[in-house]
Amino acid sequence: MKRRALMTAIALVAAVTTGAGAPASTTGPSPGPPGVAPDRQAGHGAKSVTLITGDRVKLSSSGYSVHPGKGRDVRFATIQTKDHLMVLPSDAAPLVARGLVDERLFDVTQLIAWDYDDAHRADVPVIARTSGAAAATFRLPGAPAPAWRSGRLGLAAVKVPKSDAAAAWRALSGDAGARTLAAGVKRLWLDGRRTATLDQSAPQIGAPEAWKQGFTGKGVTVAVLDSGYDTAHPDLKGVVAHTKSFIANDPDINDGVGHGTHVASTIAGSGAASGGRYRGIAPDAKLAIGKVLSRRGGDESTILAGMEWAAAEIRAQVVSMSLGGRDTQALDPLEEAVNTLSESTGALFVIAAGNSGPTASSVVSPGSADAALSVGAVDKQDALALFSSRGPRIGDRAVKPDITAPGVGITAARARYGGYSTQTGTSMATPHVAGAAAILAQRNPGWRADRLKSALISSAAPWPDAGPYAQGAGRVDVRKAIAQTVVAVPGNVSAALRWPHEKGQQATRTIAYANTGDAPVTLDLAIAAQGGGEPPAGLFSLSADRLMVPAGGHASVTVTMAADGVAPGAYAGVVTATAGGTVVRTLTGAYVEPEAYDLAISAKGGAGLSGFAVAFDLARNEFEYVDIQDGKGTLRLPAVGWYVQAVFDAEKKRTVAHVPPFRLSERTKQLTIDLDAGRQVRHSVDDPAARQAALDVSATQQQGRIRARFSTIASDDQIFVVPSEVPGLTYQAHSVLTKADASPSPYRYDLLHTAENGLPADPTHQARTADLAKTTVTYRGAGVAAYGYVYSGPANMWLLGAPTRVPSTQIRYRPRVDGLAWANQVASYDDSGEHWLVDLASELPPGAGTEVWNTAVYGAAQTPSTARYGNTVVVDGAVFSDSGPARFGYESNADVAIALARDGVELARVTCMPPDSVNCTLGAEVPGAESTYTLTMSGRRQVPYSALSTAVDATWTFRSGTVDAKPLPLITVRPAAQGLDALNRAERASLTRIPLMFERHASPALGRSRPKVEVSFNDGATWRRVPVSHTRGQWTAMVRNPAAGDFASLRVSAESGDSAFTQTIIRAYGLTS
Repeated sequence: MKRRALMTAIALVAAVTTGAGAPASTTGPSPGPPGVAPDRQAGHGAKSVTLITGDRVKLSSSGYSVHPGKGRDVRFATIQTKDHLMVLPSDAAPLVARGLVDERLFDVTQLIAWDYDDAHRADVPVIARTSGAAAATFRLPGAPAPAWRSGRLGLAAVKVPKSDAAAAWRALSGDAGARTLAAGVKRLWLDGRRTATLDQSAPQIGAPEAWKQGFTGKGVTVAVLDSGYDTAHPDLKGVVAHTKSFIANDPDINDGVGHGTHVASTIAGSGAASGGRYRGIAPDAKLAIGKVLSRRGGDESTILAGMEWAAAEIRAQVVSMSLGGRDTQALDPLEEAVNTLSESTGALFVIAAGNSGPTASSVVSPGSADAALSVGAVDKQDALALFSSRGPRIGDRAVKPDITAPGVGITAARARYGGYSTQTGTSMATPHVAGAAAILAQRNPGWRADRLKSALISSAAPWPDAGPYAQGAGRVDVRKAIAQTVVAVPGNVSAALRWPHEKGQQATRTIAYANTGDAPVTLDLAIAAQGGGEPPAGLFSLSADRLMVPAGGHASVTVTMAADGVAPGAYAGVVTATAGGTVVRTLTGAYVEPEAYDLAISAKGGAGLSGFAVAFDLARNEFEYVDIQDGKGTLRLPAVGWYVQAVFDAEKKRTVAHVPPFRLSERTKQLTIDLDAGRQVRHSVDDPAARQAALDVSATQQQGRIRARFSTIASDDQIFVVPSEVPGLTYQAHSVLTKADASPSPYRYDLLHTAENGLPADPTHQARTADLAKTTVTYRGAGVAAYGYVYSGPANMWLLGAPTRVPSTQIRYRPRVDGLAWANQVASYDDSGEHWLVDLASELPPGAGTEVWNTAVYGAAQTPSTARYGNTVVVDGAVFSDSGPARFGYESNADVAIALARDGVELARVTCMPPDSVNCTLGAEVPGAESTYTLTMSGRRQVPYSALSTAVDATWTFRSGTVDAKPLPLITVRPAAQGLDALNRAERASLTRIPLMFERHASPALGRSRPKVEVSFNDGATWRRVPVSHTRGQWTAMVRNPAAGDFASLRVSAESGDSAFTQTIIRAYGLTS
């Protein structure tokens, strides 16, 4: 199980998706939009991400929705923190919980950060572990042949087309309740992305003394897996023996980043461009350059291919990797490959620890692998660098990093421009250790990875003010490494002691001392905490305090870690073996687990039921997820206060339980939830024909700044809650009722029921129509009739959807609550795509009201989030907004382009194609000085559900300078044609009145300059100007429609001070007889 930090808020959602398409009694496209949507306020840079399951997640900064993949009937668990959003489908959650499927495949935030969203790629890249040599012939059903495969590693990299992801997932997962993977796959990972993490530093580690003895790395090959190298740099001429680029569509080995050149020259550069001053650590070693990183980092499968090439094909004795990514408790494919290749080939992988210090447990993967020699950084005085990542390792609390090296202000070869550059990081420290390993490999031909690693750790020089969890054994010392004849193997031993700590509980590890000298050596042994102080009494002990190691032989000592009388925690120490001037160090670590228990969750009346539970430790900002099968689930937790939420599923029925906070102990480790006590959430009105169309039952727990929210959403399914008293828990139920067997329904009820401090004993709620606010809502069609979906709800809850048709009219009833704002979304759609309109949440007006949606003219609008933040400009692509106030429109099946220019020079451009045109957003870095900018936005669409606004082109001119955060000073004119019918058509040979709605976005007061309006009745082939009048503060254009023709197009322009606006809309409204 994995524990994650709760940063600000957590929302857990189990979503039923039945009823998402058109009603069963009608013929309509499938699948339609989902039955539930988020409170997606307009203009927050929406994104779309298709998961490996084929399910699609739509999100903006204010909310998200989940669209099930084709043919999938699943629920979703959604975990949201300040930094990450994870969406787990119900048929994937148990596989993730068992460690068979990588949770990153469902980390939507990370997928977007790596440009794995739908706007940037049409596939989901995965790495599959197969049954050994089966990788050579492996092929995932529904996916193309692997882009890379390795029988040695038992891995295959596959790019699963998002259009076929649902089918591929079915082949992988089998039945919805499966607990193992199918199709010959043992584990499945996301093919994620990793990023890149000498005149004084060479003497600092004793390299010149090794050179004087003839040890320069001669005859040793060091592989550098990085960003390539500068083939023209003098320092690397004649140094590189092998090259290969593993970057797709980039066979050039040249370094476009600069990182790889710096690293390579630190290892084996000749120093030719500096008269030898910036000579590498092992100047006579040969390099094998594997290009696995670009400016955007490197895919994990690309790095894996480079690792296998370096270790198995080139047979490099040392592999240097100044790269990494976030570590987790699970063993990832790169860590596995380090361990496997080290064992099978003998290559030593020297890998950067990362630059996330001084945070504890921040060592990155794959340096976190057991076999890796993980490298931290020190400055020129051997003091540990603040940025250098610290241990202990995540999960088992083993000692990492293993060693340190100079990594602050390191000067080495500069790519592309010649000469040298000075850089800082564990990326710079790593090649120092790789060079030292090459020298040691020359000194001891035939030594394999474990011996080289142990020798470097054994001889390292510790900094007195840091312990092993910060610096490992200390700074690498080449002089000592080649001089010492005694080596301890392994160089790093750790153990974890599980609670309860009964008398006599202990773990043992063996350290073998090898003597390569021609005389026996007697070692005096001691163990102590490195950096001063003693470990807790009795924690560490040795089987002997003196050991004789024969010449050319071995002798061993046993390290015992005992928990008796030791306070829980992670402890690190060093076993020191001394004999005269010989000092051999071995890292040792012990994790004494704090009080913890296996919390067993069981459901009375839950036999045969599946589900999931989430345990929250809000005080420590941690949570844990457990899969429940046959009404039972188990997870190990520390003995602190917990709050548990659980969902149990049966056919057409879901039961939600919230357990009051409790402290986990021997007495409370058995948690039983009485499902027989569940009560059905049932809302009703005084109309007997009204039936539930959607229901959201949520509970929110607030503790300080931490907020955990759990929601379960259904259409016509039954939801039960188990009554409970939970202090600080707010219960909210939002339901939608529509007329039974009517499509579209002539009315819609949105009902709310709230309770405090727990789940109510009586979750029923009945409302009277007369007590609700009434709004008559018209949904027009965009020139044609189409299927529609209406989403609505309080702004602080999920929005619930129900199907409709456009055009249609519906009476809506909602409770009027002071301070409660309602948000709405309307979708028109078919199988090819969808058009979304969203509004800004607002309170209901007093009395009965009216609303009209899908009102022509559809055009570009600027949302509140289109703004300047310091020297970054963000523009939201709401290209197809209707003329309703504070409403913004997005089209999934369009070509959308946004560009920003400064003083006539284009700074940034983004082009969005279907389906991500619904999420089109421009981000641009701009100079701080005030300048004149031109913003352009265009959209093109030909869709069955809309005949209007087939082409939209808008241009804004404005001036802007650095501001903390402020909307752009834009003016926008939104024409709102009046007198149109339900399909947004005007009568031919009639006069159409078009009020011009001026919108200001932090722009100066509008002047009296007259806006200009032109009309075309031949799709923009010819234009003529129309009269514009100004009465009582309102500009209005009057268009005389011809006796023939099908559409009217409009061109509108206006200016005010330094701001100007022009927009052309082809087929702005229709014409009819």
